[in-house]
Amino acid sequence: HGTIGQKGASTLVSASTVQAGDLAFVSDYSHVGIVVGQDTSGNILVIHCSSGANNVVITTGGFGFAVRPNCY
Repeated sequence: HGTIGQKGASTLVSASTVQAGDLAFVSDYSHVGIVVGQDTSGNILVIHCSSGANNVVITTGGFGFAVRPNCY
């Protein structure tokens, strides 16, 4: 269902409560990554596919908000 469908089946979480397994989106929903934790400075780490690097990368920036998938 794409990124919009993933967001629709999830609950918004604040930066202070984000945890590994949450989904992180860029502001226009054009890209999604998976939160894998935090670095030693408290920055949120997100794993995602980067077309520029042609690889899977872990980054700390570029994502506007996170959601927690509603799992039943």
